Amino acid sequence: MGMKILITGGLGFIGQNLLRFLVSKKEIAKIIVVDNYSQIKNPDLKDLKNIKYFSKENYKINKSRINIIKANIKDFSFAKLICSEIDSVIHLAAESGVDISVNRPKYAFDVNVLGTFNYLEASRLNNVKNFIFASSGSVFGKATPPMHEDYEKKPISPYGSSKLAIESFCNSYASVYDIKTTILRFSNAYGNHSFHKNSVISKYIKNILNNKPLIVFGDGRQTRDYIHVNDIVMAIFRSIKTRNKSESYHIGTGVETDLNQIIKIMSSIFKKLGYNIPVIIHEDNRVGDMKNNSLYIKNTYKKLNWKSSIQLNEGIKNTISWYISNQ
Repeated sequence: MGMKILITGGLGFIGQNLLRFLVSKKEIAKIIVVDNYSQIKNPDLKDLKNIKYFSKENYKINKSRINIIKANIKDFSFAKLICSEIDSVIHLAAESGVDISVNRPKYAFDVNVLGTFNYLEASRLNNVKNFIFASSGSVFGKATPPMHEDYEKKPISPYGSSKLAIESFCNSYASVYDIKTTILRFSNAYGNHSFHKNSVISKYIKNILNNKPLIVFGDGRQTRDYIHVNDIVMAIFRSIKTRNKSESYHIGTGVETDLNQIIKIMSSIFKKLGYNIPVIIHEDNRVGDMKNNSLYIKNTYKKLNWKSSIQLNEGIKNTISWYISNQ
């Protein structure tokens, strides 16, 4: 029998890319997606076959390879039900906006801490083999990059605090209950199926296509470690397959790129395609934003046998092409 995988937030940016990747793997027998449709109202999954849609109220066991269930991760009763006979839970569902977590900290806590805990506990109760948690480099706060796994964790936003809280639960569950928990700290993701995202690369592509100004907070020298979603998906797949005990892995490129360079790369690509580059507007730095961020990734190479393969220029060019084809 093949594996049964449950993905929370599977209609989101990373989730849609992961879903399409897992469908191509013969060893994956069934994929169940739990999503509340908050980001994607009408998911475009016409390219996928053998798929059924449910609300949590009308869900029933079926033979379709892909099940999409509309449900909120804050519903613990449903979490316990749907985690039955699952091999791996991949928990991607989250409120990922740092600014939203600053403005609505209780909302971010309810989704990112309570919602995630529901699926961790449901995994324990159902003897799930592996709970994979999508965390973030934001747990390190203002630490000097590249962020090493052993660095002290001092988040500077409620978003970072919510991720750190669940990392702590993952570690204690691994220790007390012997459940395998895998923490994946993603750096800044970009790529296909990110229409609904407001992260820098997706936002700038949309603004250029619609001739809207590019907003830069501060001087544009703030750096991030940008990683293509296809590389993230491969890291998640390796995490499903690995026999390693509970671990934390850094999923990034290890390379810092500042915002001014991102604009320069995009401008070059768009100009060759005949697009005008809109005006750049500078605004004050945002509360809770880190100045510099990249992840130390050498341990991930060794332990997970994974490293990123898509260069930034190539990745941005491919992402722009996808946006133009699908806008």
